[in-house]
Amino acid sequence: MTGVTLGIETSGFAGLVALRRGGQLFEERELEDTRRRHAQTLIQELQTLLRNHGVAPQDVDLVGVSHGPGSFTGLRVGIVVAKTFAYATDCRLVAVDTFAAIAEAADQSVTCLSVVSDAQREQLFVGEFVRNPQTDLFERPGSTTIVDADAWCASLTGRACAGFAIAGPVLKKLAGSIPSGVRQLDEPAWQPRASAVAAIAERLATAGQVADPFELEPFYLRKSSAEEKRDARQQ
Repeated sequence: MTGVTLGIETSGFAGLVALRRGGQLFEERELEDTRRRHAQTLIQELQTLLRNHGVAPQDVDLVGVSHGPGSFTGLRVGIVVAKTFAYATDCRLVAVDTFAAIAEAADQSVTCLSVVSDAQREQLFVGEFVRNPQTDLFERPGSTTIVDADAWCASLTGRACAGFAIAGPVLKKLAGSIPSGVRQLDEPAWQPRASAVAAIAERLATAGQVADPFELEPFYLRKSSAEEKRDARQQ
């Protein structure tokens, strides 16, 4: 059995896993108890997903995992499980930008996309995407940044134009602050999907962008609150 890809997405509140085979999505499952989203739940869902389609772990060619930005705990769980699975089955491992997984849901009318998530402390994680007209895929002209939430909302005033849109799990929290006329993707597209993670992972693997199971770490732009408090005590 060839062309089997697993996608793992645990960056936010809704944990998801997906199975693709031969370039087609076969199933996407939500974790049974997303409030806990611990390793046991994720492993059980992966086992069920594979069993439903008669796929043995050693049949998997590639595992793609969302690596951030996102929940500190969720990302750690997803990446540890993905690394362990890749090492145990000797399959390829690919780290997928969580924001790229969100951008994957935008339709072709969107040529510029701003993806945002909650960075806490009245700040946002922001990633900008531009569609490549040659490949019809989104590309990142820069890196993810942390910006003031009010300043970002104010900056949208001059961007209410054709082809531009915004998306991301924090938009519900920002309701009322987004200037009128700015297009938002439909709410289901605000969250990253494991199916998108798997699809992007296949493209990255084809381009040779695979990760080392011993070295892959979550993508954090800053330390967690607990780590910052610890550092403050040490200082």
